[in-house]
Amino acid sequence: MDAINAQIRTLAQSTDDAGRLDIEIALRKIRMEIQTPQDTLMELANSNLLIAMFRLGVDLGVFRELSKANDALTVSQLADTSQASFAFMERILRYYASTGVIAEVSFNSYRANISTHVLADPRAEGMAHHGFDIFGPIIQSMPDFFMDKNYEEPASNVDTPFQRAFNTNLSCFDWLVQQPKHFASLQKIMTSLESAEWTNGFELIDTEAKRLGLSNLRSSERPFLVDVGGGHGHQCVQLGKKYPHLLGRLVLQDLPEAIDRLPPIDGVRAEAHDFFQKQDIVDAKFYYLRRIMHDWPDKEAQAILSNISSVMSSDARILIDEVVLPDTGAHWQATMADLSMMFAFGGKERTTQQWNSLVKLSGLRIEQVHTYVASTYTSILVLARE
Repeated sequence: MDAINAQIRTLAQSTDDAGRLDIEIALRKIRMEIQTPQDTLMELANSNLLIAMFRLGVDLGVFRELSKANDALTVSQLADTSQASFAFMERILRYYASTGVIAEVSFNSYRANISTHVLADPRAEGMAHHGFDIFGPIIQSMPDFFMDKNYEEPASNVDTPFQRAFNTNLSCFDWLVQQPKHFASLQKIMTSLESAEWTNGFELIDTEAKRLGLSNLRSSERPFLVDVGGGHGHQCVQLGKKYPHLLGRLVLQDLPEAIDRLPPIDGVRAEAHDFFQKQDIVDAKFYYLRRIMHDWPDKEAQAILSNISSVMSSDARILIDEVVLPDTGAHWQATMADLSMMFAFGGKERTTQQWNSLVKLSGLRIEQVHTYVASTYTSILVLARE
């Protein structure tokens, strides 16, 4: 077994993102094939417990304490720091070790492993709280909701399992902004997704950014990129780091409640804007929407695109940074995200065919698809006017 494990590790380290995905899928299939029926049932039963135990471990500080330690910690030490009883801590640590999120060194002695360090990160802590506090109730209400709706796909973001779970008529986003603790957890998750990775190998943005840097158009006031619904401006910051000469030509747009609380960002103009209203900036080169469209049903998604396409110049482009699902063989993480969007927002992850249908209704066409994370199908869809 050691030789097989070593060979798998070597393969994983020497391949690219798509190859790593192939290895992961193959291992998952092998695991399912060698499991007994009882193993399968017990794994399903455990899946309901996992997120609650992650939330518990975050609240107790177990993962943080183990990650900070240079050596193994005993049950007594972890019980003392968390103010939990020895008997309670002994049992939950045994469970964490059995599921591979911490390492058991000896009797009642544990240390951090790779998974522990991941779970100790504030972003993972936000995921644990959001997953348990928000998606937990949504998932519990989901089966009865769809039975009552005759198993129809939601057509509205205010008629989903979320509304039933939290007994509200508000959309998920409108409700969350009124819940500071839950909204803070969501913001930790969204912050963790900031990255300039989407620009890697993306010739269109690289060429245009470099052209602007070499040109004599520095006096021009034309915005290079408008980050529509950009939250705290993470993407503008990342883009400015990669192309410093773009600072002063980047615009962040979001709702007033987000923009009003935002500290100034050097080189980024922040302005309040509702993307369900006509776009205020009519002369930008790029309009960038990251993880926006999957939050909305088709009707609202079309409205968002139409409000931008109606003011675009002929050389302007919309950049949609999202998943493009394959027609077959989709990875479980992508299908999980798709269902999560449906249950909470009435939204969806879309296939190429679904994207084509949506953008056509907005007077647009897909000019290019730049996939930059093969394992999750995360891509930039470049939209031009018809």
